[in-house]
Amino acid sequence: MITMDAQCVSEYITGGQFHQSTEEDLTKCFGKYDMTHKKRGVAFIFNNENFKHSELKTRLGSSKDTQDFKGALIKLGFHEDDINVHTDSTVQEMLDTLEKIGKNNSLTDLDCFICVILSHGGPDDVICGYDGTVKLDKLLSYLRPDRCPSLKGVPKLFIIQACRGTTSDVGVEKNDDNSTGPEEWSPTIPVMADMLVVYSSCNKYLSYRNGKDGSGFIQALSEILMKYGTKYEIMKLLTAVSNRVASLDFQSSDNSKYNSCKQMPQIMSTLIKELMFEPKK
Repeated sequence: MITMDAQCVSEYITGGQFHQSTEEDLTKCFGKYDMTHKKRGVAFIFNNENFKHSELKTRLGSSKDTQDFKGALIKLGFHEDDINVHTDSTVQEMLDTLEKIGKNNSLTDLDCFICVILSHGGPDDVICGYDGTVKLDKLLSYLRPDRCPSLKGVPKLFIIQACRGTTSDVGVEKNDDNSTGPEEWSPTIPVMADMLVVYSSCNKYLSYRNGKDGSGFIQALSEILMKYGTKYEIMKLLTAVSNRVASLDFQSSDNSKYNSCKQMPQIMSTLIKELMFEPKK
């Protein structure tokens, strides 16, 4: 008998049973995404640097983040023509762009899809457009396989550089010792499969950015992808990015209370295979 692990579901599903996995079944769980398509992929970068409402300050340094991450994508094998940069987009423009992607049946023969959002944000994944706010979940919903059939089974990476709240991470002292399926696979996939969302900080916490040098998170991500992006699997790369950002002590010339504050990126993955940007032959 199988039950649901949720308080809101009281019904029992009867007559079902879990398949007893064999060794062959388990080895099928270590698959790799096909990265041998004609194109490495397409990427969309929403660089929201200026805003309609005066309480949202200009995000100085975001243009540098955009250029550096674009350079990292090219290093991974993306063609420059497949990297689309949208500057200071309104909420509706962001929604329209992603909806158009979802309806684009010509997105074929791609290794992956990448969407980068550089903007202000808030708790519970609120993202700021030029003229207002939108929930990140609404933006991502256009790329789900039920709404974007052409990207079904294709890994979709979302990079979010935005504050997720107003809490400062002041850090803690670290201890010295801390230095260191079934035989016939289902023809369907979950609607939330094949997605990887990488946030610059944890929910409720601030993300830091330098007006000249860009944000610590995007700069670390771009640098690691530039140097090691074709050598290691994506989760290893992102763990290295988290390590790098966590090691930084951010400084502020505007408000000393943020001096030496910390930042911790967060990874949410529903990838079901290994993802590695192996060099194109």
